[in-house]
Amino acid sequence: MPVALMPLAFGASASAAPQGCSNATLKGVYLYSESGVLNGRAYAESGREVYDGQGGLVLTYRGSDGSGGSERGTYRVSADCIGTATYPDGQTATSFISPDGSRFTYTITGAPGRRRNALSGWEVRVAP
Repeated sequence: MPVALMPLAFGASASAAPQGCSNATLKGVYLYSESGVLNGRAYAESGREVYDGQGGLVLTYRGSDGSGGSERGTYRVSADCIGTATYPDGQTATSFISPDGSRFTYTITGAPGRRRNALSGWEVRVAP
């Protein structure tokens, strides 16, 4: 799950409204990189997520703390191209998705328990 600041994502105008998204907008293999704070410590992670176009995903990752693995999750994409992913440990991420589904930025917006997290990143589709 990745990080970068851009004044305007992907060259779109600030007033351009998305053309309509759905779960089908996210389909294929995406690579990601994220960084920030996990449990109060600096952290970075990279990996792959495979979205099925119907609300299911499979995540494979490796973290800077030596963690790693593979797990299944679920996601939802609204018509305004904002997505929410939920993972088995209760973590959630909110995404802002390009209307063609080729890339998106996200922020971890929910963490289980009292974890002090501030993580964000980018994902880019690399295969259908």
